Amino acid sequence: MKISYNWLQSYFSEKLPEPKELAEALIFHAFEVESVEPIESDFVLDVKVLPDRAHYALSHKGIAYEASAITGCPRKPEMTFSCRVTDTATAPTITIEDTKHCYLHVGRLIKGIQVMESPDWLKERLHAVGQRSINNIVDLTNFVMFDIGQPLHAFDADKIKGSVTIRSAKAGETVTTLDGKVITLDSSILVIADEEGPLDIAGIKGGKKAELDSNTKNILLSAANFDAVTIRKATVKTGIKTDASKRFENSVPLEFAEKAIAEMSALLEEILPTAEIGPVVVSGVTVSPEQAKLVTSTLAINQLLGTSLTSEKILEVLKRLDIGATVQEDNFELAIPTWRSDLNNTSEIAEEVARIVGYETFDAPLVSRLDTIPVIDRELFYNMCIKKTLKDLGFSEVLTSSFSDHGDIEIEKSLASDKNFLRTNIRENLERAVELNATNVGLLGINDVKIFEIGTTFDNDGQHLVLALAVRKIKKEKGITAESVLSEAVQKIEEVLGELSGKSNVAGVNSSYEAKLNTAIGIAPKPESWQDLGSPQNIVKFKKFSTYPFIVRDIALFVSLQDSEDNVFDVLQVTACNSAGGLLVKGPTCFDRFEKGDKKSLAFRLIFQSFEKTLTDDEVNKIMETVYEAVKGKGWEVR
Repeated sequence: MKISYNWLQSYFSEKLPEPKELAEALIFHAFEVESVEPIESDFVLDVKVLPDRAHYALSHKGIAYEASAITGCPRKPEMTFSCRVTDTATAPTITIEDTKHCYLHVGRLIKGIQVMESPDWLKERLHAVGQRSINNIVDLTNFVMFDIGQPLHAFDADKIKGSVTIRSAKAGETVTTLDGKVITLDSSILVIADEEGPLDIAGIKGGKKAELDSNTKNILLSAANFDAVTIRKATVKTGIKTDASKRFENSVPLEFAEKAIAEMSALLEEILPTAEIGPVVVSGVTVSPEQAKLVTSTLAINQLLGTSLTSEKILEVLKRLDIGATVQEDNFELAIPTWRSDLNNTSEIAEEVARIVGYETFDAPLVSRLDTIPVIDRELFYNMCIKKTLKDLGFSEVLTSSFSDHGDIEIEKSLASDKNFLRTNIRENLERAVELNATNVGLLGINDVKIFEIGTTFDNDGQHLVLALAVRKIKKEKGITAESVLSEAVQKIEEVLGELSGKSNVAGVNSSYEAKLNTAIGIAPKPESWQDLGSPQNIVKFKKFSTYPFIVRDIALFVSLQDSEDNVFDVLQVTACNSAGGLLVKGPTCFDRFEKGDKKSLAFRLIFQSFEKTLTDDEVNKIMETVYEAVKGKGWEVR
């Protein structure tokens, strides 16, 4: 929310800290301030108000309250607004039909107004917070909303037919919004309607039907209080989010409605002294909310915070927060402001005290030793055992999607066309993953792809903890296949967990395996100590990698039968690296070999990459020309 520093200053009897200093104070004690920008003779603070404080803090008044509590700068006494009231302007009957979703409506008819350009002070205030001026009436409703946090709406009273009702929309009803969009409604959406149909989408957007124009002479001023969840769902259905709906979604305090009507009326009277302002008409809740009472103590607050704050310090903070306190020794009976609905227990009071005092002022006490040894979670322990076992065997852990394009349990609102179901197995994901990783083995500097995942699958029998493994052999090794690597891994895991009833799938150079773990973990020995996991055998260190694309070059050579593969490897590697000029060179990797007569054919793959840029073919071709010259110098023939 954008906050005008000058506007904020109007709430204080003394000079506030400078804008950047104030922003820093807010950051350390209440809100994130994303920026502080100068604008003409003012500064604008972009304050990020989170939902826990949004019910009172999405306004200049709310931020002034916080700024005062944090800095100690005294605020002016709360202003009371009044105006001349005439009985000649009586609002139409306003009925709340849906009292579960609309708690309160405050209306007032104002006659003899003139829709015109706003005064300079009003335009400047709105311009500072990023709002364009529309006309004096609409600008005043916006000003009051940004000032105290209560949305208002002004209807052209002469366009309203009969009585006004706040009700659920009828299925298929439509409303044309102020920006000309036709919205189709249903019974989950509230409307303010006259006898002919909806005037607006309640709490969200005004309608064209009772829009103000240059001919408007009489207005019905409307302030209401709605159920937050109802408004939030309606914004999703209609696709309309406004400054008003944002506030209603966060539960505007009940008493703000009458205050907003009073402030708007007084300001309107200043601008249009001849306007006839009618009496306030209240529908719905008529009893003012009572202050919540809490009983706490200095001891309870200090125990929660791990501090030794004095009763005097705590009372000072409570006073800054407008929390009344009746003191008896170290016990307090607190009277919570009606608009601080977020304060309901001692823990929340302690949090308020801590943030205003400042977390940075507290010492960090040492945590006492536990009297009892914590119980080791069986599932977590054996998950860690499996992971350690597989990592010691050179496997890498992966995480794949829990969604699939097929399965037993369908997703109501899927993320994508291929993610309509919860997965029934993990093996299929790993089989795809080894294929994808196989294309990058040169970059990874590995001979085989060995991956695993421990995750959850879902079917008609419920939810299952599953282990899945997959292996892709890249480099041929005598007596070693993907299947044998997988079998060794499963055998090592069974030494820890006992026999697993898993299923294997062998497809060429790929092999995969999957087993449910719930039963095996359930009957495995009870873990006694985390030390039983032992230390990892393979210490893996992170190596920086390039995010730029790589270029692959293959070179096939005829060499004599006496030339060893290692000798050819050395020539290719040394030549490529020396001529690469700082570029990354992976390989060479021999991927094909055969004999023909008195010659031997060897095919190698080189991969080139840069940490700084995307390489071009010309750059790599120059390196390869040097490699070709080097091998020809050895008497080898490039195929």
